[in-house]
Amino acid sequence: MSQYQANIYSKFAPNPTVTNADASRKSIGVCFSGGGSRALTCAWGQLIGLASVKQPAGKRLLDDVRYISSVSGGTWAAVLYTFRPGAISDEVFLGPAYAPNQLHYGTSQMHDSLNVNAMGSASLGKIPQNFFSLFDPNPFNNVIAEFITISVLKGFSLTDAVQWLWMYIIGKNVLADFKLYTYKNSLFKPHETPWNYADAKYFSLSEAYAQAKIFPGGQTPSIDDFVYARSLPDGRPAGPMLIVNTNIVGKSRFGTKLAGPIQIPVQVSPVAAGIYGTNPQVNDGVRGGAVESFAFTSQLSSQLGPGRVAGEFPRAYSLVDITACSSAFYASVLAKSMQSAISNMQQMNDQQMLLHLGKFQIAGAALELGEIRNGLSNLYQESLGMVAEDFVPHYNYWSVASASQGPKANQDAEFTDGGDLENTGVAGLLAQTQGNVRNIIAFVNGSEVLEQKGGVLVAAPQMAPLFGVCFDKDQGFRDFLPGGINPFTRKVDPTGFLQIFDNSLKAFEALRQGLYAANGSGAASNPAFFQQRLKLVDNVLLGIKASSEPVNLLWVQNARVNAWQDQITDATLKQKIQHGQQAGPLDQLDEFAGFPYYSTFFKIHQTEAETNTLAQMWAWCVGDPASPLNKAISAFFAAAGR
Repeated sequence: MSQYQANIYSKFAPNPTVTNADASRKSIGVCFSGGGSRALTCAWGQLIGLASVKQPAGKRLLDDVRYISSVSGGTWAAVLYTFRPGAISDEVFLGPAYAPNQLHYGTSQMHDSLNVNAMGSASLGKIPQNFFSLFDPNPFNNVIAEFITISVLKGFSLTDAVQWLWMYIIGKNVLADFKLYTYKNSLFKPHETPWNYADAKYFSLSEAYAQAKIFPGGQTPSIDDFVYARSLPDGRPAGPMLIVNTNIVGKSRFGTKLAGPIQIPVQVSPVAAGIYGTNPQVNDGVRGGAVESFAFTSQLSSQLGPGRVAGEFPRAYSLVDITACSSAFYASVLAKSMQSAISNMQQMNDQQMLLHLGKFQIAGAALELGEIRNGLSNLYQESLGMVAEDFVPHYNYWSVASASQGPKANQDAEFTDGGDLENTGVAGLLAQTQGNVRNIIAFVNGSEVLEQKGGVLVAAPQMAPLFGVCFDKDQGFRDFLPGGINPFTRKVDPTGFLQIFDNSLKAFEALRQGLYAANGSGAASNPAFFQQRLKLVDNVLLGIKASSEPVNLLWVQNARVNAWQDQITDATLKQKIQHGQQAGPLDQLDEFAGFPYYSTFFKIHQTEAETNTLAQMWAWCVGDPASPLNKAISAFFAAAGR
């Protein structure tokens, strides 16, 4: 176990996420919400759109974004955009925007057209196809079967291993293609695991930052122990400062009736990780500022001074950790998939088993099939007693505010999907920047259909808690009651502590009506967006302070856009989209089912056509001059200061 030193930043000290963001960019933050592969796909298109629009001086809109705040599937896109290898350019990673009449389902002879069934090997859009490995019944191709095989060969018990299963899935399906997760099983390295191996890297902003802030004054990892965000030749960041959102499960007041566990928001950037708020119910030690990102989850040994600690590092806290924690929603439903994968492996004959094991062991190694089958049987029996909580990521946590306590400050903490609490990324952006960003574009890439239903306007349900409003799909919208009480269940609801915007003048109702009107008031004609100037209110959970200076917020909600769809000329593609939009609840696995509202659960694996088409819809909405949203975004950038 390594021993290193790291910087800490109290909640009263300047936040390095702010001080190290590129001040030559405008004071603009872009938020990419959660929503699995749908959210990644929408974010891909939105990035294409922002990269395709140039300002009057010739600078791309994307090059003037100072912060990106992401949740869950939005984090998959944001982490890859920030940390992908420098050799992969934006042109290759994002690709161009295509007009709707340039999209074709199948081979096309037209010049400058896109076959939506094709995907580049270094494209962001390839990630949703990788998730087919999560459900493939063939153990040769199933990512869970890989993890089970490694567990058998290494002699792990599931009790020790399953909290890392989702991390392995994210590592293999999201990060590995871009060399950001590099675990390889080897009999020569018997003590290495998928979650703790020699080649695992910490992460930071840049070599220049690390040389200036991490390495001086004490024992630290070496410069080669880090993966760095892409940088320009002059050392400045090549992209916006990334803020990834997840949560720690906190304690609740004794006797409280809860609608769900209390969760405390955590933000992680390339330079700092921590919490600026505190538990609104009890003092559970989860609070107090940030630590250098590489030291988050370390075992605290001692505080060396006001801004420095020493600790033990049993493993590298790496990009796979923040990416998996931010999207940990799926981890809680892995039990059945794991049991199915083990069962499918048990049905393999000896020849199939030997062929499968050949992927994991060195050539010529003695393979004791009997021991392998016994190991599988033991793991299957162990899996039958497991519950969803067993699959939730656990890490060591210590509060910066409690660093003077040394080892007594260490505690085991459950980490949840950022979207389990706040799915837009707006609250985390404002918490981490401590109110230093005043212009925000929030892409809320949800699956809720924007519509009038049963007398209720279903609009902005994911934004509602930020205004102190609760949404119930059967009963509509009502204000939360004091103390975080859900007005429908009469229980304490974690989202009831999220209000950060003043709603005394019915700002949330204006947002709902504005989104619906922009989308055509039921016609689904144009992108759903609405711009507001909102005042902040005090929020204990997030550590946000009230301010008389408003935040300029451009909300964008995922919705059907007929102005784009009606321009598609390829008959096959148009028919497939329309068929998907008519799919019923039992047809959610059909291609294009629910377009553009792909199911977070059923469409975590998307085809190339589903992915390209949704991304290009958003590229058009953001980047094409014919789109009203394009005009609004261009004006938003023009008005924002630096």
